[in-house]
Amino acid sequence: MASLEKQCVLIAGSISKSTDRALVDRAHHLVRGLTKAALDAQASLVVYLTSEPKNDHGDPMVFDWTIAREFEQLAALQDTKNRLHIVTSQRALYSKMDDEGRQLISRLVEQDIAQIEYVDDDVVTGGNIRDAQLDLATAMIAIGGGKGVIDRAQRALKLKLPVFPFDIDVGAFSEDGPGAIQLHRQFTQNPTAYLPHTGESVRRKLLGLSAQHAPADLQGLADKTVQLFVQERIAADAAATPDVLVLTALPVELAAAKHALGVDDDDFGIQSQHGIHAWKVKVEGRNGPLTCLVASFNGAGNAQASAVTSMLISEYRPHAVFMMGIAAGMRSKLKLGDVIMSERVVAYEGAAALSGGVMVARPDITKPEFRTQQDMGAYLVQGSRLARLARHAETVGLVFPDSSAAGEVSAALNPTPVTIAAGEKLVRDENLFKKMQELHGKVCVAEMEAHGVFEACSRHEVPALVIRGISDHGDHLKDDVFHEVASMAAAVVTADYIAHGLVLHRK
Repeated sequence: MASLEKQCVLIAGSISKSTDRALVDRAHHLVRGLTKAALDAQASLVVYLTSEPKNDHGDPMVFDWTIAREFEQLAALQDTKNRLHIVTSQRALYSKMDDEGRQLISRLVEQDIAQIEYVDDDVVTGGNIRDAQLDLATAMIAIGGGKGVIDRAQRALKLKLPVFPFDIDVGAFSEDGPGAIQLHRQFTQNPTAYLPHTGESVRRKLLGLSAQHAPADLQGLADKTVQLFVQERIAADAAATPDVLVLTALPVELAAAKHALGVDDDDFGIQSQHGIHAWKVKVEGRNGPLTCLVASFNGAGNAQASAVTSMLISEYRPHAVFMMGIAAGMRSKLKLGDVIMSERVVAYEGAAALSGGVMVARPDITKPEFRTQQDMGAYLVQGSRLARLARHAETVGLVFPDSSAAGEVSAALNPTPVTIAAGEKLVRDENLFKKMQELHGKVCVAEMEAHGVFEACSRHEVPALVIRGISDHGDHLKDDVFHEVASMAAAVVTADYIAHGLVLHRK
């Protein structure tokens, strides 16, 4: 279910002292509803707390304290832990706000509802307060206010944050401009500046999002407003360039990749412009979240691999490509279930036909680019790697059988770099491995897609790496029994490497 988890909303604005009390009540009622709706969507909120300005009737003229009080009210009903970020200063805390306000903040902090972000007393300016709020915020809602609200919105838009301005005419406490009303007019003229991916569709239903003319159910309006940000996030994720493209050839490999990377079983994925089915998923990488796109050639062979890889790179522009699946491993070198990573790929099919029927081999040998070699080397010496892989294997239900009639079985996940032979032959002859070793003495794995992937990635200047699980030994005992185990072993290593080994270099 889509949500605003790990997102933070800034509700910015104020009210004029001369505003009709019915509109004042409506604005605060809406803010309370927005607070609840944001929490329901798993978001947090950010406020600036100092002295609380009020009109002659004692009504609050800003919304920050309304949000803080609503948090305390909602704490008994839903999860509010660490979901309120309070921007303030020592002077504001001890010299400007009253005892009731300080006690409220104290209770919120003691109950782990709020966290305080301090601005140094010497630099408490409107710009620094704005920056402190927008350092935390990932979305903004504007209600009333004047120049300060416009300033925050303009800064948020420069940061490419989604912004939604309400049309409710409550003025500004500082009486210094139309604030959200002006932003609302600009939204109607250029909605994609405020909601880049969904703005046009939101503009068509803008009347139904009016706070000035809304029916009594302001909670319903608040819920719809927060869902605008949910839909914008979904659309942004769908349009985002994937960081990593994970490719497979066979259905069993695709199923393993989706499972290990956490793609939901009910996720139908997307289709490329060429009709290729693909699935997007977020992975927490060592330098932050990464977007992975998982897809399949839906067939074996280097030609198919090269064509599909090229089509996907051209359309989605990933920053790195991984080919993941199964392969044959030399019996004397590797066990069933072992996982290998490509230190080089030998395309063994190339040859020259000379006179007299003489064939001279002309293999094409490629290696991962230098950065990828460095990343792989650093990953393979991580002390926590084996324990982490074992935990992930247990999570996805990967169990190595005790034995197999086809050969010795690996006992645990421990990937190793090897030289891969890639061609168009399905290897069932142990003598073929020996011939491949004549081309390069370190060949100990044979498969059918690595050269095509490397060729396409080289053409598009995208780094590539092949990760394979050993499913057979390419001899007379070859069968499909170990396909699922080998596929899942490769998938677990691929997912772990993306999360803990890859150092992404975005262009």
